[in-house]
Amino acid sequence: MSSGESLKIVVIGLGHQSLDDHLPAIRESTLLTLVGVVDIDEELARRVAEEEGVDFGTSPKELLAKLTAPPDVALVAIPHHGHTEVVEFMARNGIHIIKEKPFAISMQDALRLVEIIIETGVSIQVTLQRRFNPIFLSFRQLLKRIGRVHSVEARYTLNVERLDEGWRASRLYAGGGALIDLGYHYVDLLVWYFGLPTSITCTLSTGNREDQNYDVEDTAHILMTYGQSGAPNCILGSLIVSRVYPDKDEALVAFGTTGSAAVQRGRVLRRDLGGNTIECLERTGAWPSALVDQLDAFAGHIVSGDLNGQVDRQFLEHVAFVEAAYRSAQAGAAQDPQMILNEALRTLS
Repeated sequence: MSSGESLKIVVIGLGHQSLDDHLPAIRESTLLTLVGVVDIDEELARRVAEEEGVDFGTSPKELLAKLTAPPDVALVAIPHHGHTEVVEFMARNGIHIIKEKPFAISMQDALRLVEIIIETGVSIQVTLQRRFNPIFLSFRQLLKRIGRVHSVEARYTLNVERLDEGWRASRLYAGGGALIDLGYHYVDLLVWYFGLPTSITCTLSTGNREDQNYDVEDTAHILMTYGQSGAPNCILGSLIVSRVYPDKDEALVAFGTTGSAAVQRGRVLRRDLGGNTIECLERTGAWPSALVDQLDAFAGHIVSGDLNGQVDRQFLEHVAFVEAAYRSAQAGAAQDPQMILNEALRTLS
């Protein structure tokens, strides 16, 4: 394929994420051309295919049989438990993968994905659009202006009326609840900004919607430590994630020796030690450009081949973070995510 051609992409899974975000971003991208869609709901797949003027299938195998030429890339946005099987099928057909988060629901699942990518030589990338938003990029720049960071607070809360409906209500299908789903965005940001903690203590709660049956956590409280507790360079952190808080709230604040920096969904600011605002950047709207920029960046990597046959280490760090949190909640004791990561890496060597 020449660098001037657009990549042929198929979308597997037509939930709201694909309909509201991924398909509009593909339409706007000049580097990607939609050629097919897949969903187990045949009527939905047919309707979307007709609207987009492409082929459809109720399974990846059915769609590939219909296409006159194989796609270059598949965007996989299906319930968490089915990701690995679909990724393996597409990868073994030489198709690159763009995967809706999370990267994996367990370290065991993650290691299987790594094996598949190494064996097939395709690339795999995960949708984490906050990394492409100028507000969150600016926060990363402001961290350099607040001295040595010593404390971090993050929260992401929603008010979800029904938690007992759909596949997200089941640990079997989702692999977890609030933390691995909406909380994954802030796990990514914490790893991106500050690296992997050395200690994680997590408590979970569930059943906070009366008369609703679901077996995943609706709320997670996490305490993090970077470095040795009490040491001069130690960073203390916290993360709250919930689907049952009354308001939607999304924020991350870092406190440093010379000031603080805070980022919310549409605003980033820096303050001095007295709490006075030094600089502030605001942005309104739904950030569609971040979604397009993300897909275009992925397309560039696919064309260059620079990520073929390898997995970004930070994807494994995300999994180690989440797995440490769930292990901590189960054991009632702190867990070391770096140890979990190192054990996984040793199995690959």
